[in-house]
Amino acid sequence: MRGYTIVDADAERGTVAMEFLLHEPSGPASAWARHAAPGQRLAVTRWASTHFTVPEPAPAGYLLIGDAASLPGINAILARIPETATAEVILEIGDERDRDIPVTAHPGASVRWVSRAETAVGDADRSDWYAWVTGEAAMCKGVRARLRDLGFPKGAVHGRAYWTRGKAMGTDRETEAPPPAATKGSWRSGAGARLLAPLKPAFIFAGLLQVVVTLLELSPYLLLAELGRRLLDGGTGLAGLGVLALVLMGSGALLSGLLVLGMHAVDAAFGHRVRRDVIGKLSRLPLGWFTGKGAGRVKKAVEDDAQGLHYLVTHAVLDVVAALVAPLVVLGYLFTVHAGLAAVMLIPLLLFAILTARMVAASTGALSRFTTWEERVAGEAVSHLEGLAVARAYDAGPGRGFGATLAERARFLDGWQRPLSGRKAVVDLVTRPMTSLLLILAAGGALVSAGLMDAPALLPFLLLGVTFGGRLLAAGYGLGALREARDAARRIGLLLTEPEIAEPETPRALTGERHTVRFEDVSFGYDGRGDVVSGVDLELAPGTVTALVGPSGAGKSTLASLLARFHDPRAGRVTVGGVDLRELSAAGLYRTVGFVFQDVALIEGTIAENIALARPDATRAQIEEAARAAGIHERVVSLPGGYDSPARLSGGEAQRVTIARALLADPAVLILDEATAHADPESEHEVQRALARLVAGRTVLVIAHRLHTVTGADAIVVMDGGRVAQRGTHTELLAAPGLYRELWHAARPEGAHA
Repeated sequence: MRGYTIVDADAERGTVAMEFLLHEPSGPASAWARHAAPGQRLAVTRWASTHFTVPEPAPAGYLLIGDAASLPGINAILARIPETATAEVILEIGDERDRDIPVTAHPGASVRWVSRAETAVGDADRSDWYAWVTGEAAMCKGVRARLRDLGFPKGAVHGRAYWTRGKAMGTDRETEAPPPAATKGSWRSGAGARLLAPLKPAFIFAGLLQVVVTLLELSPYLLLAELGRRLLDGGTGLAGLGVLALVLMGSGALLSGLLVLGMHAVDAAFGHRVRRDVIGKLSRLPLGWFTGKGAGRVKKAVEDDAQGLHYLVTHAVLDVVAALVAPLVVLGYLFTVHAGLAAVMLIPLLLFAILTARMVAASTGALSRFTTWEERVAGEAVSHLEGLAVARAYDAGPGRGFGATLAERARFLDGWQRPLSGRKAVVDLVTRPMTSLLLILAAGGALVSAGLMDAPALLPFLLLGVTFGGRLLAAGYGLGALREARDAARRIGLLLTEPEIAEPETPRALTGERHTVRFEDVSFGYDGRGDVVSGVDLELAPGTVTALVGPSGAGKSTLASLLARFHDPRAGRVTVGGVDLRELSAAGLYRTVGFVFQDVALIEGTIAENIALARPDATRAQIEEAARAAGIHERVVSLPGGYDSPARLSGGEAQRVTIARALLADPAVLILDEATAHADPESEHEVQRALARLVAGRTVLVIAHRLHTVTGADAIVVMDGGRVAQRGTHTELLAAPGLYRELWHAARPEGAHA
């Protein structure tokens, strides 16, 4: 009977602080705790406990179910999950005084004390929720059954029972009316299993066939061991055994080759389908999804994880089956030779199983963090290489930038793996062939000396027993590789379940060339972490330039991304020409709305190809006209290859190429988000002149931190805290007290005049 949680620990001093529930009547642990005193020494063994880590990706909510005994654990979880998370706590009451036990305060948590937990779960759809269930055994059993009815997969339900009231309690539960049936939900956590579901028949068939292959491959060794024993005993019929061993060896090799070839064919077809689905999915995701992912993470999903499935499909089932079947067959054969010595061979197996189980239990919490670290390092590596010149110029060594990330990752790996090094060394020792050989010689020699075993019977053990440990180690490595491959399948499955940009069944078309843009009571936030923009009402008149200004984090770029439909508003709507953006097809939207953001994006290719990206059929004259309007033509013709030169340009030059690209597309609505961020003063002047010439007939939205670049805008909208704080022309806003005038004076050089 346990109910405690370690809330603080000092490894150097060897001290801990614990929250403890005292049971009445007392179990062994609570009886000890009642009389415990500070300074008392504890002997602690970690066995099957698991470490709570915040799941990635974040679940839709947390369902925490237990009783007074499990409150310490529930309190620890509530203290760890983000404040923006939704949590529902259901506690089964055993005594009215249970309500006096404090529950950790959490802004998103609701707490209910109930008489029966599984009934209180209800029939709500909690798809993608994380469930944690602990407490009394019968309660946990009933709740788990209820969660299965609701569709919770095993991977989404955590915890275990850790005290029991007795059989009478279980009987009482069975006589009560069961909760009403509920419609099953769906969970993204099962995305990997759904991705691999079409391969299940192939896996089963391959596994069964691999059993046959393993038996065929082992048979020659068993026959040779038997042949050697008969030779020592002076037996007859040895030629037949030799021929049979050769036939079985050839049959095993042939069937194994055909099986591997067949699984490669399955993998080729499956891998092609997965890559096609992933690429298709990326084309349907909202553009805002990519802004939240580093290039490394996208590459990992598209290339690395897809490649990681190769082992799972082609080799994993075959390797694991072979690694598990072979030791069992060998062990079974050795038991027929001499049961006593075969039993001694179980000692390495038991040590391997115990140590491996303890290492897995100790690594449970670190595995998810390891995956997160790998994704982070992959993403930062790409960014580091892209900015290597800057990093080296400023000597971003091991203590800064990407070097700091690698050092932090190394500390994580050291803290995870160092405590396991002793166990790994023992596992390596017990699985070495030399260890098995010494064990066979010592135990077998003793048995032979005692007259309990014939000397020829040692030969099969010497031939087959020495490979026993190696096969166990291969099984462990195979299962580890299988876990990594399954994680890759899960990540791909999660990618394929990402919400897509909704395409209307019957897209509407815009009429005319001049369009008014309206934000109507628009609110939006990222990942449910609060609104970044809230209740925005804004109109952009056709043929005018509207500038969004405000302090960093005010919501300017977010508002622009909603007009480009990188995301859809949580509330309200954005319209162009009176049509909601969600009623336009993606192709129709991006023919109407063009954008140039501060992050420059050039593709591999020539300058001409980059400018013509939005209009591949554009003529050279049209490309040059757009380049002139963007102020980049003179620079391009000065290059040795002109417009056919590779697109390797400076930041300001690359930004003008992206502006030329947007101008060539000739959109009715143009978004410029910090479009002059990477431009030098001369380039900025050219861009401003180009915009002044091309604004007629277009609805233009400009976002800028440098206020002097938008003083000529037809309207300036000041954002603050995600809301519209002021609007007007530069002269009007400067004349009135408010945020704009404060920003203007703060940015104006000393001695300058308005």
